[in-house]
Amino acid sequence: MPPDNSYPLPENEELRLRALYEYDILDSLSDEDYDSITKIASQICNVPFSLIALIDKDRQWFKSHYGTDIEQTPREIAFCNFTILDKDNVLVVPDLRKDERFSKNPLVTGAPNIVFYAGAPLITPEGFVLGSICVLDDKQNNLNEDQVYALKALSRDIITKFELRKKIKELKISQQQLKKSNEKLVKFARIVSHDIKTPVATISMVARSFQKKYGNQLGDEANVYLDLIDKSAKEQMAFIDQVLKQSEVNNDDNLFGEPEADTCAIINKVISLVGPPDDIEIKLSGKFPIVQMDRNSLQQVFQNLVTNAIKYNDKEKGIIHISSKSDESHLYFTISDNGSGIKKEDMKKIFKERQTLNKTDRYGNKGTGFGLAIVKDIIESSGGSISITSEINKGTDFRIIFPHSNCGLS
Repeated sequence: MPPDNSYPLPENEELRLRALYEYDILDSLSDEDYDSITKIASQICNVPFSLIALIDKDRQWFKSHYGTDIEQTPREIAFCNFTILDKDNVLVVPDLRKDERFSKNPLVTGAPNIVFYAGAPLITPEGFVLGSICVLDDKQNNLNEDQVYALKALSRDIITKFELRKKIKELKISQQQLKKSNEKLVKFARIVSHDIKTPVATISMVARSFQKKYGNQLGDEANVYLDLIDKSAKEQMAFIDQVLKQSEVNNDDNLFGEPEADTCAIINKVISLVGPPDDIEIKLSGKFPIVQMDRNSLQQVFQNLVTNAIKYNDKEKGIIHISSKSDESHLYFTISDNGSGIKKEDMKKIFKERQTLNKTDRYGNKGTGFGLAIVKDIIESSGGSISITSEINKGTDFRIIFPHSNCGLS
């Protein structure tokens, strides 16, 4: 075969080459996994040479070579140029000297004087043929049905390894992109936390200053409320610090800053922070366990649900009931209220970001559309689920379920 680039090209050559390059396998280092495949192929077919050949634009490169030290050849003398034309069959040529496609090939007419060739195409899941696993001999030879079957099986194994390599590469790229995104999120969290802490700190400072200046002129009840304002503001600043700290945790470290959470203590803390008005009563029932979960995230969940239950309660005497129970496989929390309820058509969208209901709370404000979406994300990221049932003018129940395996009961 003269070196005039007259070798046949697949109809999809451009796409085939693109698929080959996506694996980033060309010129990679030798690999024992692939070397073992060529050795097995040579032994099964009882031949001295075996190659994993990939057909590049102008060359044939060997990922593995058994029985020879050749690492690549010009494409114009590659036997595999013909193997990649037929992805359905193994190309078997008992005597290359008698086949006009190969009889003038320098690998046949000169060293290493190849006489026998058989190649199984390496076919990607999308149907592109990258090259072949081929066996060669310096004397006339042939393959039986079992040997042909084995060669096909080895070709599938090679592609499986290629696919795994590509997936690992894609995963590394995704990890790098995620790392960059996380760095941007941390930067954003720092800005947001500063912008939130500043007015919250001002609230605390004003409450303390007002109490210091006028506390003696106020009644005990007023001083209690000023203490509550100061305490709540400080708690919120501490909470913001914890959320920021959690956002900066390295991926290699524990994802959560506080791995153990006392759910009873968290709920009581939430009740203290939200400061329910006199017309709202919060009842607790059941056994609230210590769980191996992030306490900040759980606090965010309960604080959001309890705050909503207060804000959207229109009864003369509002009741919020928080209960906990467990069985052999799951832990259950329920937050129930006797408030205004939610329309059936609205219950499908309340967990979606930026979805707000056309209603105002008891203070005349509309929701932002983020709170319940965040609650759902936190719960589901911990392997749990949240559901809702509601009836207009009678109230709403939020039910949270965590598998024991995810919440680590203790």
